[in-house]
Amino acid sequence: MNKLEKEDIQGLLVRGYGNLPTARYLLYTGTDPGMTLAFIREILPKITPASEKPASEAFQVAFTHPGLAFLQLPDAVLDSFSREFKEGMNDIHRQLILGDTGEHASHHWNWGDEPLHFLLLVYAKDEQQLEKSMAWLDGLSQTHGVQLKQALPTGLLYGQKEHFGFRDDISRPIIRELVGNTELDPETSFPAGEFIMGYKNLYDEFAPAPTVPQALDPQNKLPPHPDYGEQRDLGKNGCYLVFRQMEQRVSDFWQYMKTTAGDADAAIALASKMVGRWPDGSPLTRCPTQPDPSLSDANDFGFWEEDKAGLKCPIGAHIRRTNPRDHLVTERTQKDSREMAAKHRMLRKGRPYGPPLSPELDPHAILQSPDDGSERGLHFICLVTDIRRQFEFVQNNWVNFHKFGGLENDADPIIGNHYQNERRKTDSFSIPEYPVRKVLSGLPNFTVLKGGAYFFFPGIRALHYLSANG
Repeated sequence: MNKLEKEDIQGLLVRGYGNLPTARYLLYTGTDPGMTLAFIREILPKITPASEKPASEAFQVAFTHPGLAFLQLPDAVLDSFSREFKEGMNDIHRQLILGDTGEHASHHWNWGDEPLHFLLLVYAKDEQQLEKSMAWLDGLSQTHGVQLKQALPTGLLYGQKEHFGFRDDISRPIIRELVGNTELDPETSFPAGEFIMGYKNLYDEFAPAPTVPQALDPQNKLPPHPDYGEQRDLGKNGCYLVFRQMEQRVSDFWQYMKTTAGDADAAIALASKMVGRWPDGSPLTRCPTQPDPSLSDANDFGFWEEDKAGLKCPIGAHIRRTNPRDHLVTERTQKDSREMAAKHRMLRKGRPYGPPLSPELDPHAILQSPDDGSERGLHFICLVTDIRRQFEFVQNNWVNFHKFGGLENDADPIIGNHYQNERRKTDSFSIPEYPVRKVLSGLPNFTVLKGGAYFFFPGIRALHYLSANG
């Protein structure tokens, strides 16, 4: 098992900076390549490697393909990136794959439909520290002609919850090389190459990565590529970063539950059916009739033997679509299902934004709270080595596919695109019951895309190479 080169990996790949609760995601566009490179060189000493756990602040940086082209990277290097990254999330073909149509389409977005060059993620211990960092960056950007297009504030909510009031981020993949334990559960642990370039993945192959012809790296800033000796490995210790700003229509969500189900308890039970967990995090597969606080962190369950028919946790529930675990109707066996699901996992590193509708995010309190008109939602961020196999596959084949799991007209009830047209209907939610299943129709969109882009999240050595390009 190869040891991770933590000193060359940006820290977000191995930690979530939970000790730095205040953060801001900054989207920039440069006006002059040379000056933008100078800006990057100025912030390089601030970039936090995975070998450090900062107590005050952390900086991370990522680039779009147009950004790398703007920095005048040679065509031989630009062409070595994956097709998905080169085309971008707002490409019309990619939007069809992702289900970003209708009100999710990029011409409705607040950002991402116009060229962006790079993303700076700034984490801080408190608002005072964050404002100090922002003041420094403002001065630096003015000096170097770098334009701040969007400053997206983000933070952490009470009890690890998201705005609908449910515990979030419970099922998290473990990187085997990070833990160094060869006896880890193969269902929840993964080789580093699934998330970090330069290491072996589940196929026992080195993750696909961008390369640099040896002649374009005369100072040998980059390591040799393990498969192509004549190429240098620009991707080593980096990955792709998928960023999507998803607005959550919290009042609409709970109003639908209450109108459809009746009283508050029934509304919470229905919402839990759609999520697949109770608000406290306990999984319906283990406790289908009421939450069990002792299971709020439970992640050691499956569906093949415990709930194949979805009578406890509906087959179309959010957690079954985004992580089917050991049950896929497309596979013949439990083992095949596990292996298929494992090949499409992602490292989620996003955070909520906007004020909670109720301070402690108790669904009973949210149900009684009037809509305050504030924007709130999730800055979804995931880290992968293969955008198409990991993120896009899940989005296309599981989240938005209307026939997932043998269903007929259902998209993911929480984050899916719900619509009806002459060709297709995706606004249903099916609840298996004996002897006849219950089908709800006319689901509105409870989340709406407000921006998004694909980024390259380089290792530290690759950052030094990129910054020296000019």
